[in-house]
Amino acid sequence: MKVSFKTDKGIKRQNNEDSLLVILPWDSLAISQKACLFLVADGMGGQNAGEIASNIAVNSTAEWFAQNSFGEISTALLNDLADSTNEKIWNYSQSHPETKGMGTTFSSILIKDCKAVIAHIGDSRIYRLRNDELNQLTYDHSIVGEQLKLGKITAEQARIHPARGLLSKVLGARQFIKADIFETEIKVNDEFILCTDGIYSMIESNELAELIRKTPTEELAKKLITTANKAGGKDNSTVIAFKIDELPISFPSKYSVFRLFKQLSYYLCK
Repeated sequence: MKVSFKTDKGIKRQNNEDSLLVILPWDSLAISQKACLFLVADGMGGQNAGEIASNIAVNSTAEWFAQNSFGEISTALLNDLADSTNEKIWNYSQSHPETKGMGTTFSSILIKDCKAVIAHIGDSRIYRLRNDELNQLTYDHSIVGEQLKLGKITAEQARIHPARGLLSKVLGARQFIKADIFETEIKVNDEFILCTDGIYSMIESNELAELIRKTPTEELAKKLITTANKAGGKDNSTVIAFKIDELPISFPSKYSVFRLFKQLSYYLCK
């Protein structure tokens, strides 16, 4: 697996309310669980509550991953993750009135062997590049997303629509919420991109697709964030990109030379 990931506060914002979680195949936790996981979360709410919500989402997911046993991954597992994370954010806001109403987007992929399951809510996105064709796998839970789904506006109109930030669903803002949970096929050479709206709202659809096609995976996260910032950087931006080199996903021995090489190569190039 090739991978890159990065988060940035952008040009206009004073703080970063985005969070990410990457559990790579050569991380100790992934090796013990024989599974890997990727998550982006874009928090929202006053008084830095958005940052709190996205951090709770990441920390809750990391705990959930460590505590589960992944004999076989399923939509039921990811549904449990979404429900438990929503509950933690909701409970925090109820006991901290200054954060009431906070929430976060949540777009994650759990992979084991040749199987991937996605949990998604909000307007962060998951794309897949296959055979040079880029497809958005997730649906934006927003007012504009509804109009796009109904064919009332185009994708480019949605990108610059003044109401694009009005979300219909996020984690934590309600006591009970239903996320989109589904399995997706993975093939060798598939490339997945998880990103917050700070990326696709600043980069035109055609340019985004071309950047993803032409940029090596190891450089893609930095490239997309740099491009978004050059276009104005009006929002926080976060990207996780990974490409499948082989299936099933292999997990090295904890003390293998391969694992040491992957760790060193990543941190030297970061």
